[in-house]
Amino acid sequence: MARVAVIIPVYNGAETVGEAIASVLAQSFRDFELIVVDDGSTDATPAVLARYATTIRVITQPNGGIAAARNAALRASTSEFVALLDCDDVWEPSMLAHSVAALERDPSCVLAYTNLAVTDSNGIALDTALVGPTTAHAPTLDEMLTQLWPIMPSAVVTRRRALEAIGGFAEEFRSYGYEDAYCWLRLREVGAFRYIPERLVKWRFAPFPRPLKQSVRNPVAQATFARLVRERWGRDVEPLLRSRRRASRSILGYIGLMEMRNGNARRAREAFRRALSLDPWRFKNYMRLLRTYLPAGVARTFGGRTTRGTARPE
Repeated sequence: MARVAVIIPVYNGAETVGEAIASVLAQSFRDFELIVVDDGSTDATPAVLARYATTIRVITQPNGGIAAARNAALRASTSEFVALLDCDDVWEPSMLAHSVAALERDPSCVLAYTNLAVTDSNGIALDTALVGPTTAHAPTLDEMLTQLWPIMPSAVVTRRRALEAIGGFAEEFRSYGYEDAYCWLRLREVGAFRYIPERLVKWRFAPFPRPLKQSVRNPVAQATFARLVRERWGRDVEPLLRSRRRASRSILGYIGLMEMRNGNARRAREAFRRALSLDPWRFKNYMRLLRTYLPAGVARTFGGRTTRGTARPE
């Protein structure tokens, strides 16, 4: 029995899933099995998975959503630890080694997660990390009910017994969005988390410059999340929804500033426009958008800078 089950759910991810698989197979920690769940893909995903037939385990099922896909892999495995990886993200070779070691050092810890290097949806590095200084620690449950913590599935390794104790991922979430946040809340009730500051995942910011996933503003997922949180903890989720919108807005703002610095006014303009679609009351982004129409030398005179190291420039 492998100590770690690595779970990759995929739906129409032919463009990226091969790179995700390759990053798992390149891990320095070798005691794992890789389970890929093809959740009813209609693109070339089956053909891509077939290339790895001798090294991975593939589960094929009708489309049931990302939560159901992860649960299918969970039921099919017996490992002590469960590692999650989205089909459009990539691990650094030491991801599993660091995460398993963190869990082994602290038996009370049920989930270890790492920082992430951010790329755009084309996989181009953005020279920034997802986790900023204010959230660079393992959260309490109350903190997680106050703002959505930057814990991404691809950065998580958890104990199987903890996932089983909460019944896995809530399958009320059929579409992408908030199924992970609700799972982390439930797991935090079971035990402590451990934060690993190294950037051990390359995480794609899916909305830009071309969408790879459904919007985090998916109203059905938001409504499901709101209902479940209200029923279990009696809390209003609007602050949590706002924090996720702010995170996306801030990453778009960062991209816009970076592109302005690099002299790419067109791409900067599109980033600021998308940031304003998420938060039309952010006056600073209107000013930044206006700067993209100025000659480069004049635009630089008006300032505007990126904050290196974190994807939260505002």
